[in-house]
Amino acid sequence: MISTNKIMSNRKEFERLAIEKAGLLPTGELSTCEWHGKFELFHILATDEVVCPKCYLEAKNKRFEIEETTGSLQYKDKEKKRYLKRYSIYGGRSFLDKGFKGFDAKSKQELEARDAAMAISKEIASGKVLNAILTGPAGTGKSHLAHAIVFNINAMSAEYSNQLSCLFIDFTSVMELIIASYSNNASDKKTAEYYINLMKTADVLVLDDLGTDVGKTDTNKMASDHTYKTLFKVLNAREGTKSTIISTNLTYDQLKNAYDSRISSRLSMNLKIIYFSDINDKRPGFGF
Repeated sequence: MISTNKIMSNRKEFERLAIEKAGLLPTGELSTCEWHGKFELFHILATDEVVCPKCYLEAKNKRFEIEETTGSLQYKDKEKKRYLKRYSIYGGRSFLDKGFKGFDAKSKQELEARDAAMAISKEIASGKVLNAILTGPAGTGKSHLAHAIVFNINAMSAEYSNQLSCLFIDFTSVMELIIASYSNNASDKKTAEYYINLMKTADVLVLDDLGTDVGKTDTNKMASDHTYKTLFKVLNAREGTKSTIISTNLTYDQLKNAYDSRISSRLSMNLKIIYFSDINDKRPGFGF
């Protein structure tokens, strides 16, 4: 970028830069500019126009700033779009390439669950901040639809509003990685704060299979203190500003009991619940 005030104080330097950098040639004729007073007319070699050199260079600098800002935003959008693939932590992977179209919806309950998930995906992609809980028995397609939601948001949010950074986290797996990091047994030496910050900062976060740490759904067991504190840090940082989607075998009431009201209250804003309780187990050999 050319600093017009600095270089115009040095006549020879200005002429050299005007010719080399801007394609301007001094004409030797004087004129008056309403913005810059008396000036020597310069000839634009590329277009054959005659202009005030300072006006021309200031306009050129402004165009450069706009192009630079646009390029920076495009780079940030590309980085955000890579977030899902680069940083997600999966347990199972059988649903990764299936999306909404790959969800086998035949019964009324399955169609309702899929349509509700698609509606949530569109709302978040268009810029709305909300929370969602997908609740029901194991094997009913909760993880499949949770991933379809975040995958669709990642693909479509730039077209609706702004590119959103998306993250899919298998909760059991990330807790194992966090615990391993305390004893320095983690193979990649990532810290607990690394994983917690990932979950705190993503625009859209899926916490998959939350509640497996408390065991069967017919018990009143509560989450461990460590699990509770980790989850609270994440949800407290996200409350009201970022969308969080949770899949769980627990009912909403069981979730509140296992993790207490401080956790559930941070999910309650704009909360949508999709029920899978009447859907058969979709895993091969189960429920059919």
